[in-house]
Amino acid sequence: MAVIGMVILSSLVAGLLVGGCAWLWLRRSPQQVGMHPRARIHPAVVQETAAVEVEVPVADMLQRRFLLLALGVESPAVDGLRVQRAVVDDVIAALTRADLSSRYTPRRPNLLPQLIQSVNDSTASSRSIARIIGSDAVLAATLLRIANSALYRLQGQDVQSIERAVTLIGNDGIRQIISAALVQPVMESNNGMDARFSTLLWEYTLRVSLAAADHARSIEREDGFAAQLAGLLLGLGAALTMQASADVLARPPLRVREPGTLLELLERCSAPTAERIALHWKLAPAMVQALRQVGDAAPAGLARSLQVGQLAASAAMLHAQGQLQEAEAVAALSAQLPEHVATWLWKRVSQHDSGRV
Repeated sequence: MAVIGMVILSSLVAGLLVGGCAWLWLRRSPQQVGMHPRARIHPAVVQETAAVEVEVPVADMLQRRFLLLALGVESPAVDGLRVQRAVVDDVIAALTRADLSSRYTPRRPNLLPQLIQSVNDSTASSRSIARIIGSDAVLAATLLRIANSALYRLQGQDVQSIERAVTLIGNDGIRQIISAALVQPVMESNNGMDARFSTLLWEYTLRVSLAAADHARSIEREDGFAAQLAGLLLGLGAALTMQASADVLARPPLRVREPGTLLELLERCSAPTAERIALHWKLAPAMVQALRQVGDAAPAGLARSLQVGQLAASAAMLHAQGQLQEAEAVAALSAQLPEHVATWLWKRVSQHDSGRV
């Protein structure tokens, strides 16, 4: 009996040790395990390891549907998609290793410090801000292209000058466009994305930044420019994640491009990559913190505005592609926001669905 008792006691101790180790592993931060806080194993996706069923929030579900659509998967179901665990591990390693991360951390735009200083100066006029961007011919051309896009265009005639854009769009609008013009050339320099995904990602990113800025300024009483720039960095993080994925897939042994693998990488790596860029560009701590918390279950302040921006942009992009009814989109927003705010924000991000950015 004593021997049996010792065996039972030993088994209990071993079980406690194993359970404790597992608990400590699960308690590790997402950065330690290379996963975004909100990332989950896809339900009904065929994994190379055991599948895990989880409940997916509506906001995540809509964003996932948009990403799959951009990756060429038109069905909202994810059944049968494969996730190549080795590819995922290799891409995460490429994004986080010191010897490779510089490739996926773009150089800060030269005019960014001047722009941030100007937009935070209450005495600075939109004309003086436009003068800063006008000192760079490429960025000036980008600004005018965005000013004439579907999201910002306010009249039938093209905007021919930065000064005219200032007059038509107003102070907040021109600040949003200028910061987008600073980030777009960095995104366009990424050659690892196919043309369709790149186009849809840029349209989505503009909508995220627009909705996040409006929500931050009007609802959270936060800095709208900070929310807008953080939203743009989320799109940049997604673009660089795709670049790292293309680099890994091009190395021996050659592996096929699996949408399920790319989906998981985008969900896991976009926000941490955006956070790393914000740190590298020496942006305000509030922006860095918001990007770090964008996947939290109950975010506040700028992080909440970013999540609302992602939800609104995903719904708008799906609606524009004929994949979501307007009533469904408004219902999804109303589940997260007061109904009048949801209706107003939906009009803001969807009013130009027929146009191209």
